[in-house]
Amino acid sequence: MELKLILAGIGGQGVIFATKVLAHAAVARGERVMVSENHGMSQRGGSVLAHVKIGGSQSPLIRRATADALIAFDRAEALRAVTFVRAGGSVYVNSSDGLDARVMGRLAELGIGVHAVDADAYSRELGVPAAANLVVLGFAAAHPRFGLSGDDLKAAARALGPAPAVKLNVKALDLGASKA
Repeated sequence: MELKLILAGIGGQGVIFATKVLAHAAVARGERVMVSENHGMSQRGGSVLAHVKIGGSQSPLIRRATADALIAFDRAEALRAVTFVRAGGSVYVNSSDGLDARVMGRLAELGIGVHAVDADAYSRELGVPAAANLVVLGFAAAHPRFGLSGDDLKAAARALGPAPAVKLNVKALDLGASKA
């Protein structure tokens, strides 16, 4: 399998933990994984961007217009990072109303599918607002083109812990999958 993923969000949304879940899931399947993270201002609510390459690559960074998917935990960060997605790729975004209509038109021309889930609302229903990142991951994994399954991600979440949060993390992944 060869898969290029961009994760985008803001500090405090769990972009780094979500990156670890994806990388662990792929390694557990026997895949080669390279990860690069940019989180210099993340503690101050700044942009956080992670590159995850699964399979056959020598460089950890993903060039613009070559990513298979963008997983965005924030609508504004999705708009900033959407240029990384290749024609025919996918965007999975935490948003109650997708992306701006002007952007959606151009993405449709490029064959880029946009899949939105209101992960903030669903994670609040769980009583764990911080689990919105895992709701988005579960949502993405439920789409056949994503490349990693919900079971792969749940096994990774169990392995990474922390132990008191495992049950809620798995619930968040399942909740996201149920909204796909």
